[in-house]
Amino acid sequence: MVFTIRHDYYAPMRAITKNQFYSCYLPCPGKSGFCRAVVFLWLMILLGACSSLPDTPVTEESHLAWASHQARLADVDSWEIHARSAIFVNEEVYQVGINWQRERDRFVLVLEAPLGQGVFRIESFSANGNLVQVMLTLPDGEKYFNDSAEALLLEVLGWSIPVNGLEWWIKGLPQETGEHTFELRGDGRLKSLQQNNWKINYLEYFDWQSPGQGLPRKMYLKHQDLALKIVIERWHQYESVDPPVLFPEFD
Repeated sequence: MVFTIRHDYYAPMRAITKNQFYSCYLPCPGKSGFCRAVVFLWLMILLGACSSLPDTPVTEESHLAWASHQARLADVDSWEIHARSAIFVNEEVYQVGINWQRERDRFVLVLEAPLGQGVFRIESFSANGNLVQVMLTLPDGEKYFNDSAEALLLEVLGWSIPVNGLEWWIKGLPQETGEHTFELRGDGRLKSLQQNNWKINYLEYFDWQSPGQGLPRKMYLKHQDLALKIVIERWHQYESVDPPVLFPEFD
């Protein structure tokens, strides 16, 4: 799916410019010191996602490990993810917290804007396994509906994130349908992926012994004038589903 960035949209989420982002400055009368500190903290956390993983040789064993990795994760479809993200739209930057709960054929994706700007909630409704509609709720309670989460975000906010693709990419896998090219790491996990006009770089993974069990921790996604930096704080089983082995409960 190709997204076109609109310039005539209603934007209930405030952005800062790239210059402000990289100079750690955020206009906020009476709270400049606090705002500067907040942006500086976000900058340090997210720019860590720019570091490249150390290169290790890719061997025949790497490809065997990749095949095993795909088979292990393909059926994982229920999770709760807590993450931070910077969304770059042309020269503007939106900083958001992400809480993503997914349960087989439905999901709730919450984007929390900083500095009291509010919560943007995207959720799907399904019946008999078939997707019926997606609803976006703005901080003021106003609701919008569409058949596509991507189209809904673009319509209301003026920018969009690839929700359908992320259901696979967030696991470190290509989408089940659609052509793609990829580059592996020596340990058999993705180093980079290109699919649906998006380029995804995998910059860091969780340790195998951690609750994330080898899943992606830091990602950078790019499509034309839109880019996302995602830092996942934790993966967690979604409590309303049967506990998947991949995500055991933790405190």
